[in-house]
Amino acid sequence: MIPKSSEELLPRDIEVNFGAWGVRNYHTTLEQRAIAGATITGGYISMVVAATVMATAGLLLNSAAVVIGSMCVAPFMAPSRAVCIGALFRNGRILVGGFVKQFFGLLAIGACLSAVITFVLRMYIPDIDTTPEILLRAMPSGKEVVLNVLIAVSAGAAASLALVAHPKIAEHPWGQAIDAVIGVQVAISLIPPAAVIGIGWVVGKPEQSWNAFCLLVLNVVALDLVGSISVLAISGVRRRHLELEKSIRAIAAGILKGIPHFVAIGSSVDVTLLGERDAIVDIRLRCQNRGFVLDTLAHEIGAEVMNKTSCQADVAIEIVSTITCIGIRHSAAAGKHKMSKL
Repeated sequence: MIPKSSEELLPRDIEVNFGAWGVRNYHTTLEQRAIAGATITGGYISMVVAATVMATAGLLLNSAAVVIGSMCVAPFMAPSRAVCIGALFRNGRILVGGFVKQFFGLLAIGACLSAVITFVLRMYIPDIDTTPEILLRAMPSGKEVVLNVLIAVSAGAAASLALVAHPKIAEHPWGQAIDAVIGVQVAISLIPPAAVIGIGWVVGKPEQSWNAFCLLVLNVVALDLVGSISVLAISGVRRRHLELEKSIRAIAAGILKGIPHFVAIGSSVDVTLLGERDAIVDIRLRCQNRGFVLDTLAHEIGAEVMNKTSCQADVAIEIVSTITCIGIRHSAAAGKHKMSKL
C-alpha cells in the first residue's frame, strides 16, 4: 500500500470547518500542551523570578519601559491555557494544576519576592516609595478596572485564537514566535499587580496590596475563563472529540499489536478528525524482517473503527521493515569507509 499524507487523503468534496478540524492529532496535542502547561518546572520558577525582579524595579523606578520588559519574560501563558483546556476537556487535574501554577508563580514567588526586594532596597535607599506606575495597579479607578478586564479578556482570546485560527502553525517554528508575542499580552494583566502586592506590604499600605490582589484575581478569571474558553468553545473544542481521537488510536494500536513480528518502538498512529463522523488515520508500522502484513489490514482497522465509534475512517499504512533500516545504515557505513580510503 502506498502511504499518503493527511493532506493527500483529504477528500476534495469535504470542506474542513474553521478551527478544530483537519489537523493531525489536534485535540491530543491540546491535551499534551495543557498537561505541560500545568506542570511546575525549574525553568518556570526561574523565569518568574526574573520577571518579578524586572517588574519590581520598573514599578519602583516608575519606568513603564522596564515593566513592559518584565512582561516579555513572564511565562504565564502556558498555565493560562492549561486552565481553559482543562475546563473544556473536563479534566480537573489539569484545571487545578493550571490555577495552582499561576498563583504559585504570582503570589508565592512574585508577591513575596517583590516584598523582599522592596524591603532590602528601603534599607539602603530611603526614598523608595509608591510611584504612579504602582498606583495604576494599587488604586485603580472604575474606568481602569474595566479597561484592565477588557485587556485580560482580549489577551485570553488572542492566546486561544493562536490555537484555532491557524492551528497548523502551532507546530511550526513561527508558532513559538507568535506564542511569545501573545505571552507579553497575557503578562500585562498578571505580573505588575502581583509585584504591587509585595510592594504594598513593605511600604505600609495594605489597602494597596488588597486592591492589587483583587485586580489580579479579576484579571486571572477574565483571562482564563472568559477570553480563552469562549474562543475555544466557539471553535468546537470538545472533550468528545478528544475521546474520539483516543478511541480511534487505541483501536488501531490494538489491532497492530496482533501482527506477527510487530515492533512497537518506531510505530505510530496519527488521527486527523475531519468532522464528528469523519477521520483520516495515518499509520507508520515497523515489522521485523520475517514479519508480514495482510493486504486487508487497512480495511480491517477502518471497519473496526466504524463498528466501535460510528466514525468513517480512511486508513493509510506505511510499512517500514527493520531490515531495510539496517541495510541503509550498513550501506552508509560502507560508503564512508570507501571514501576514507580514497
